[in-house]
This record gives sequence, C-alpha cells and structure tokens, in this order.
Amino acid sequence: MSDDLRLLLLGTGNPAPRKHRAGQSIAVLTQGAGAIFDLGPGAAMNLFASPIDPGAITQLFFTHHHFDHNADFGHFVLARWDQGAGAGDALAVYGPPPLRRIAAGLFGAQGVYAPDLEARTGHPLSQRIHQLRGGPMPRARPVLDVTELALGDAVAGPHWTVTAGPARHVQPYLASLSYRLQAAGGSVVISGDTRPLPELAAFARGADVLVHMAMDTQAEIDRWPEIRTSCSGAAGAARVAAQAGVERLVLVHLGDTADDPARRRAMLAEARGAFQGDVVLGKDLQHVPITA
Repeated sequence: MSDDLRLLLLGTGNPAPRKHRAGQSIAVLTQGAGAIFDLGPGAAMNLFASPIDPGAITQLFFTHHHFDHNADFGHFVLARWDQGAGAGDALAVYGPPPLRRIAAGLFGAQGVYAPDLEARTGHPLSQRIHQLRGGPMPRARPVLDVTELALGDAVAGPHWTVTAGPARHVQPYLASLSYRLQAAGGSVVISGDTRPLPELAAFARGADVLVHMAMDTQAEIDRWPEIRTSCSGAAGAARVAAQAGVERLVLVHLGDTADDPARRRAMLAEARGAFQGDVVLGKDLQHVPITA
C-alpha cells in the first residue's frame, strides 16, 4: 500500500438497511488530508468509529442525490463542526445539481438545522461546552463552500485533482457523476451508481483502482430491463475494469443478496471471468491497497 494514498470503504451497501453495511461512502486519504465520496446512511458513524480525524476531511463529493448516497450529509457536517472546536467549521462540498439547494435546505438560515445551529451558537450551555473543547468565541456556524459540478469539471488542490466523469443511472430525474482522483501516490476512479459504460472505461483508463457499483450478479441484473439500464452487476463492472486496464476492481453498492455466501462466490466468479486483475468484494471499514 502506498504510504501517501489510502482507500477506506466507509459504506458498501444499498438502500436496504443492514447493520453490517452502511450506505455508499468511500474515503481517500493522504497525510493530513482526506476526501469522502458520498455519505449514505450509517457511513458517518463508521467514519467516527475509524481512526480518521473528521477534521482531516476537507472535501466531500456526491455522485448523485439518492438518499443511500447522501443521507448522512447533515450528520457528518454537524458532528464534525460540533466536536471540532473551530477546526471543523469549513468544508468544501461538490456534486451535481441541486447540491446548492440541498445544502441550503439543511444548513441555511431557514434550513432544517437552523434552530439547532441557533441554539448551539447562542445558548450559554453550548457556548461553554464549545469553550471547554478549546473552541474560540464567538462560536461560528459551519461554513460550506458548495460547488455544483458537471461532466469534465476538475477540482485541483494541493494533494490531488478530482475530475467529474460519466455515469448513467436514473437521468433525467437525477444527475449522476463518476469521479477520478489523481495524486502522486496513485489514482482511484469511483463509479457512483451506473450501468456499465464504455465512456467510464475510457475515463478510468490506467487508474490503479476502480470502485464500481455491483448490486448482484450481472445475470440477475439482466433479468430486469428497468434495472439493467440503470445499474451494474459484477460482470458488467468487471468488463469496465478490463477495458480500462486498472489493477484492482472493488465491488460496492452490494444488494442484500450479497449477504448469502453462495451469491458472493457467484459474484466473484463472474467478475474474475471478465477481469484478470485483483477483485475485491467490499466490506465496511475495509482498507484497500491503491498501488501494488
């Protein structure tokens, strides 16, 4: 594993609530900084249970706005801010529209959390707790730098560049993106939710790791036209990985069928039949090597 770039699976599930699989969430970390891609339900608690300092997460990306990818947005922002004693006040957030409206609806002056924020910044109890944690006064509210992204947009920073790529899921109801994070220590492509796409294979070409949706075996996905045109199975994800020439494929967004050992073996066999590199069937809180 590269000392400079690390990958942690915070959530590998789908909308079905399961105690051992949070909703979709991937963390990419380097020394002193990190980015998270999606925050499905339960993912924030997995993050807080991990060794990661939430204050080290400086960027948050959303692939799309299904709840199994963004339900922990509020929890993560508020807990990081509340416990951070000022260090967690600012966060850069990126994703497709309507991200600005979602962020304003949660954290804005008339947002869902406005009464909570008013109390935590104004009441003497919360002010004293904030000071006991080492926080400065007056207590500031969370400051989100929200940027809506479209296909081809790039976010450059001191540690890596993240570029928005293609995904095909439930358009036109929701805009969807994939992402490629390119750093000196390696490169990771995160598919988000999508059917298998040749354009995604081209976008991922030469990456070290492809993290790709795989709800089930492709044979099962292909039984249902409405699902086949919006989602990927194991073999579909593997074909994208093979076309891209990546070193490692990580299967996530696993359906509850993947809780069955026989189905997991079938998914792995299907993927390995289409891709000769390393295949990982993801688990929550699993560390995945980015480079060999």
